[in-house]
Amino acid sequence: MKSKVSINIIMGFLGVGKTTAILDLLQQKPKDEKWAVLVNEFGEVGIDGAILSAESGMTISEVPGGCLCCVSGIPFQVALSNLIAQQQPDRILIEPTGLGHPKNLIRNLTSKEYAQHTQLKASICLIDPRQLKDPRYQSHETFNDQCYFADVLVANKTDQCSTEDKDNFYQFANHIIPAKSVVGWVENGRLDISWLDYNRDEGRQSKGTQVSHEHAHSGKAGSDIMSPVSLEQGERYRAFENQGMGYYSLGWLFSEDQIFDQKLLSQCLMLLEVERVKGLMITDMGARVMNLREQVFSEMPTRKLSVSRLEIIDDKEINKEVIEGLLLKCLL
Repeated sequence: MKSKVSINIIMGFLGVGKTTAILDLLQQKPKDEKWAVLVNEFGEVGIDGAILSAESGMTISEVPGGCLCCVSGIPFQVALSNLIAQQQPDRILIEPTGLGHPKNLIRNLTSKEYAQHTQLKASICLIDPRQLKDPRYQSHETFNDQCYFADVLVANKTDQCSTEDKDNFYQFANHIIPAKSVVGWVENGRLDISWLDYNRDEGRQSKGTQVSHEHAHSGKAGSDIMSPVSLEQGERYRAFENQGMGYYSLGWLFSEDQIFDQKLLSQCLMLLEVERVKGLMITDMGARVMNLREQVFSEMPTRKLSVSRLEIIDDKEINKEVIEGLLLKCLL
């Protein structure tokens, strides 16, 4: 009889390094095991799934545009069931949107429907210790409850942290009850693969007494919820919008023949005063992964792309016409 599929949730707020951490875990995967990845994003254009696919060479399952933690969870249930049936993995890593509350996701994964075939192991939450000095994070329900529900709490991006940040992190972590199975301090998302096999603590609760969860609406219905967005034949580009949980998302797909001036595009993205920018872009310097978080911009080369993807997330409405005009000026 085939053993149950192990499942781990890799969660954390926007831009904390979840995708990088999953890529590192995939490199540590035992050769005799088959792993799969299920990704959900707040926006429509599927950046994280595309990055994971490009960098790992794996086929990544996605639940686009919304929150797989929603009470109904139908898109999530369909995606997970299809993934198990088609890939028959030994382990599944789930990356929920950084704006997703974990409570309903955990409830789904521990329901009788899945208990026969899967076992939810330790959930891992990454945080940037510098966030603990920002009142916006301290008072954000989802940020706090991601930390409280996690079995393993990991400080990431620690190469950019001060001694004060480290003290704040350990003070925060050590005050959470029940105690974490592991409290980690890492750089570049380098998680210890052994953490995945820690057992889940059923006693973990949200910080508050009541969990509210306003989820994002993609405007899709029925089977369209499961369909990744795409361009029509001959279409040069298209924009996609989403909102919920106090945040706004604006994304674009650009066709393969739309080549960006790499230097000009980088300069354009650096100047955006928004919470988060991430993209997989076809440029005159090759395919590039581009990232902006808290006004820190980074980019790196990646595998050949069939389409460019860009997403902007902010807690204020984003002016589509202005930013689209800037992007079009960056095309060769």
